[in-house]
Amino acid sequence: MADNNAKNIDLDSLPYVDRELEIAGMKDKVNLLIEQEMRKISKKDRVHFPKDIKLFADDEILSSEWARTNKQLSMPTLDLSRYDVAPPAAKDKKSVDAWESAIDNSKAQLEAQTLRLFNLELLQKYGANAWKVHNFQLEAYLKQLKSDVEDKKKQILDLNKQRKFEQTEGGSSLRDLESKWSDLISQTLQVEVACASLENELEELKRYENRISSNQ
Repeated sequence: MADNNAKNIDLDSLPYVDRELEIAGMKDKVNLLIEQEMRKISKKDRVHFPKDIKLFADDEILSSEWARTNKQLSMPTLDLSRYDVAPPAAKDKKSVDAWESAIDNSKAQLEAQTLRLFNLELLQKYGANAWKVHNFQLEAYLKQLKSDVEDKKKQILDLNKQRKFEQTEGGSSLRDLESKWSDLISQTLQVEVACASLENELEELKRYENRISSNQ
């Protein structure tokens, strides 16, 4: 039952109030106490972080690239042999099928070059404007991100200010209560001392009364 209650406890510190950690040797003492407390917690209740983190498990391309970069392997070069327009090999120059395959490859390369020129013309005509629009969108996105970052920084700053204010206010109350507690402890000790003194006097009076009674 105690373990279940311990799991529901949210631990927090009061850095603006608790200054004991600044005392020499106090931090080592606290770490030792934490280590001793951790030993009491069973291993199954501890938070375990994964030893091996698998990134891009759902993307085969990114996963393979991640593995390649981890092994510090160079990126494979492009295979340009598919763009070659080569005649059949010497041993196949009398083969009709070989020449037909070479002619088909030449036609495919010619069509590819035609499409390449067509794409270059489109790029020359519309590419600049497309990049300008793309850059404008990126700048707007960057501006929004910077604005979000500034908002988050402001929220963090305001939160820290409020946290400091609440802790300093709470620290004053804690010091007042601690002072009252010390006074009450002192008063209690004084009352106990006075009670002990009165009890001793009472015992002396009883002994004195007993002596008088026995003498009579």
